[in-house]
Amino acid sequence: MRKYFLILMLFCFGSNARAQSISFFDLTNLSNLSNSEAHTYLVLGKVFKQQYLQEINGNKIEQFRSIVPKVKEQTVTIGNNIPLPDGKFLRRVSYTTQDPQHIVNLIAQAKRSRMVMKFQGTDANNNIYVFDNDFYHVTMLISTTGSRGSVEVKQKEFTGF
Repeated sequence: MRKYFLILMLFCFGSNARAQSISFFDLTNLSNLSNSEAHTYLVLGKVFKQQYLQEINGNKIEQFRSIVPKVKEQTVTIGNNIPLPDGKFLRRVSYTTQDPQHIVNLIAQAKRSRMVMKFQGTDANNNIYVFDNDFYHVTMLISTTGSRGSVEVKQKEFTGF
């Protein structure tokens, strides 16, 4: 019941047709949904369309592409999960964009959330921003050429209280 409420909340708050098609809140919450729930959320928002589905090592990986014509291409990938010994999965959500300003906006949203910035630096190809808390490890990259950016949200195994 709570998952359906979460999907409804995500749909209500995250489905606006705007330049940036997804928020930091959306990305972290997508990592808490099953693949079918995440698929439903992305498709019902009418901002993303499934581009492909493939199976790799037992994981059904789906990639969604933005369908808003005036916006540079954005993609969301779900299903690249890490299996745990108890049969559960740690979920990963990846987001890429051809507009690095979207990543700048996501960095600002992450700073406003309760995520802690653990690292900020640069390598030969990217400006790197790493955020972390008890539930997620988030890596954000902005190309040093300013042509693209990406975010990867990894769900962490929560050991409890």
